[in-house]
Amino acid sequence: MINVLIVEDQRLFRDGVEAIIGRTDDISVVGTAENGEKAIEQMKLLHPKVDVVLMDIHMPNMDGIATTRFLKENYPEVKVVLLTTTADDDMVISGIVLGADGFLIKTLYAERLIDAIRMAYEGEIVLSGDVARILGNRIRELTMDKKQIFTLRLDRMGFNFTRREIDIAYLLMEHNSNSQIANKLFLGEGTVKNYISEIYHKLDIHNRAKAITYFKQIMQETE
Repeated sequence: MINVLIVEDQRLFRDGVEAIIGRTDDISVVGTAENGEKAIEQMKLLHPKVDVVLMDIHMPNMDGIATTRFLKENYPEVKVVLLTTTADDDMVISGIVLGADGFLIKTLYAERLIDAIRMAYEGEIVLSGDVARILGNRIRELTMDKKQIFTLRLDRMGFNFTRREIDIAYLLMEHNSNSQIANKLFLGEGTVKNYISEIYHKLDIHNRAKAITYFKQIMQETE
């Protein structure tokens, strides 16, 4: 029997998950908690009966990330599967780094949730599609140079930049003047000005300093 502790601040969702688990023969809910502090109290009472902690990431008083850190430091054998409404990049990375055994989006089907609990219990890492995409993108970025990351970020944000526009936008971000950009790309200065005008139009920004600041903010999100 797989014993599960449900940690979720929304009672309706908590009761719903408990009801879903109640329909299985091999999984049992041994306790529930509405936040991380209560979860730690429950663990102290129930350990070593708890095999898997199914926990919301966004909770008052003590969120899922902080609770995961405590659980993995004090009960490393217990599997922790985090639940979230939306896949936030920083939350996903933080949870995985701290040792979470899974990260699921709450919109998943009941059958998928049950399978995830079983897989986590068996030692597998369970991830929803959106979470897997975030991790895949971060891993991909580790093998990219700065300009490739810049290109990827622009693409993800929906900017339909041509290859030449990306070249110029990148050099613009690096504080190159129009003359320097023209020399580096073997273009006329008038041509560079035209490209920059089109870049401004696509960004809906019509100021060089603001465009540079915007591009730098895009790059900071990857660091």
